[in-house]
Amino acid sequence: MGSETPLRLPTIDFSTPELNPGTPDWDSVKAQVRKALQEYGCFEAFFSKIPLDLRKALFGALEELFDLPLQTKLRNASKKPFHGYVGLYPMVPLFESMGIDDAPVPEKAKAFSQLLWPEENPNF
Repeated sequence: MGSETPLRLPTIDFSTPELNPGTPDWDSVKAQVRKALQEYGCFEAFFSKIPLDLRKALFGALEELFDLPLQTKLRNASKKPFHGYVGLYPMVPLFESMGIDDAPVPEKAKAFSQLLWPEENPNF
């Protein structure tokens, strides 16, 4: 029996100060993103300017979001393909995503939160 090496997602550093379109750093990161998506379908984005406690809070909120009951997650429906709640694919049983239409618009983000947590969730 051979040993299996655990799969590790590629980590891509986006905190380079000169990360601007057309620069060598941009081209390098762009190539890393393309390779990661082609080989793994995803990657871990690293941006050192985001404090560790904020990153932990974000991932905690995401865990809380995806731990909601399926019927609750299904409330986030969208007419756009692959927007809203996406999951339940037999070919990729561990895949879920949750699109928030117009997330940068405060009213839309609040409407999304109230849709999933009618009783309010001040942490989200």
